[in-house]
Amino acid sequence: MRVLLVALVSILLAVCIRAQTFYGLNYGIDSNHCPTVDSLTSDFNKLKKYTNRVRTFSLSVCNQAEMAVKAAKNAGVSIYLGMWVDRPDTFDLEMKALQNLLDNDDLSGVDAIIVGSEVLYRKDTDAATFIDYIKKVKELVAPKGIQVTSADVYYELTKDLIDELDFVMMNAFPYWEGVNVDQAADTLLEHYDQVKSVAGNKEVRISETGWPSEGSNFEAAVPSIENENKYMQEMLCRTQQRGIKMLYFSAIDEDYRPGVEGHFGILDSDRNLKQGLELKAAC
Repeated sequence: MRVLLVALVSILLAVCIRAQTFYGLNYGIDSNHCPTVDSLTSDFNKLKKYTNRVRTFSLSVCNQAEMAVKAAKNAGVSIYLGMWVDRPDTFDLEMKALQNLLDNDDLSGVDAIIVGSEVLYRKDTDAATFIDYIKKVKELVAPKGIQVTSADVYYELTKDLIDELDFVMMNAFPYWEGVNVDQAADTLLEHYDQVKSVAGNKEVRISETGWPSEGSNFEAAVPSIENENKYMQEMLCRTQQRGIKMLYFSAIDEDYRPGVEGHFGILDSDRNLKQGLELKAAC
């Protein structure tokens, strides 16, 4: 009996450790081939082996808001709901989808609303307009007590923007800076510390970072499964050591994206863990 109990405890601990490999994973969809609640649930169940939390990028596109929340509940994972922001009419559609969600769901399991993804980096709108968008979302979800943030590249996170966020989320990809993988983790954490110096006492989380397994070199940055594994392990270790919450990019390879952009997943497009990845922190 005691041997059986020890074995069960060991199994449960192993499952818990494995589930906590990532604080969270970014999950994108092909808007030209919309998923279903069943397909999302299936994907989230697969990702539950590696994380308890997923992030989506839009509410209105493919009716993701309703479907992703249902799928997250089905799979028993938490979710960051992203709102896509690029034009005023797009924001209006996202707000309508959010209002519909609020009218029909208690939003249990929703960790936060992320307003926009690299909006300022792409210069889709000016900072003042974007801050106004964030204020409108905060007012709408306030009765539910849901936190609101945004996600942008580290150097676009100004004090004025940060002041409006419940917590800060920053994107940084040393690969796209042409950094050799051996210096990539140091580079990312330098950017993190830069944002933290502006954010003060407000928590800073990493909303996107990752490394591709194949594709074209970008200056000194070389895509390969070995380099993806190295960067991933180093970032897992160093963020865990510092207590930084990191949403890794990304959950699954996105073959519909051109070139190297389609190869940042920890799972391949068939939803299998990529051969050569070791999901552990290299501490």
